[in-house]
Amino acid sequence: MNEPEAKPALPPGRSWRDIRQEVQPVAMSRRGRQRQILAWMKAIGISLLLAGVTGAVYYLAHSWATDRASLATAVHSERVREVVLMTNGVLAQAWGSEVLALPKAISLMALDLPALRKRLMVHGQVQVAVLTRNFPDALVVTLQERTPVARVQVQAGAATPQQLLVAKDGVVYEGRNYDQQMLAGLPWLDGIRLVPSAEGFVPIAGMAEVSSLLSTVQLQAPHLYRGWLIVSLARLAVADEIVVKAQDIPEIIFTRKRPFFKQVAQLDYIIDRAHELPDPMLKSVNLTFDGQVPVRLENASPDASSKPSGNFLKPVGQSKGKREF
Repeated sequence: MNEPEAKPALPPGRSWRDIRQEVQPVAMSRRGRQRQILAWMKAIGISLLLAGVTGAVYYLAHSWATDRASLATAVHSERVREVVLMTNGVLAQAWGSEVLALPKAISLMALDLPALRKRLMVHGQVQVAVLTRNFPDALVVTLQERTPVARVQVQAGAATPQQLLVAKDGVVYEGRNYDQQMLAGLPWLDGIRLVPSAEGFVPIAGMAEVSSLLSTVQLQAPHLYRGWLIVSLARLAVADEIVVKAQDIPEIIFTRKRPFFKQVAQLDYIIDRAHELPDPMLKSVNLTFDGQVPVRLENASPDASSKPSGNFLKPVGQSKGKREF
């Protein structure tokens, strides 16, 4: 029987235990020590700079919040002598001075610009307000105003009814300095519920679509827009419909599911052709369908179903006083 061969013994000094584990530090050169010292000095300098900037910002912020008068003495600031109002709308300089109500002897640096901005933004007519100091003694107020697209009438209890304006973003506000003839041409809103809020009223939902319809008819058919009296949103949420009452047509039904410019073009065409009928009084025009447009005529006579010249009126389904274009 063969016995297993014995492993040969390692020669002396060849075991890993015999290898020296100590690592002797290598002496750093003079240039290396200089680079290391410069790196330390740079890190310390950056830390001190950041600490100084942080302290200065904190000091200024604390002084601004607690002692603006002391801060104002460190900056060349004089008493406010002029308030410059710049706006893209109709608000006047006198209105701005009245709302801001600056103390007579206050310096420019002592003004609390965020608080003054809040005074302006309380008024719904103001959409954006930016206040800047123009040293040494002028405050510049730049406004972006909302433009009204419709009117609403509000009455609280037995008080006198009040006319308020509605912008395209649904904000309801009391307008100032508008031309009265322009306001008289705005349609009234119906079928809405005004919800009170801290700022006045919650914005009216659906005004983006209403504004789009009104701007479309103003540009495309201003002669039609001038006769629009009331715009109802009562069926907008449930049926996607906007109902307009005009001087000559009690009911014009639009849908927000189709481009408004196509519906306005159809309406203009129908009104022109309806004048060719013996009894041209339109009672209702429904523009919600893609194809033919159902139309109802006021007191339509039995022979009103005859097709007029031009071959545009095609009564595909007829009941008393109703046709489809």
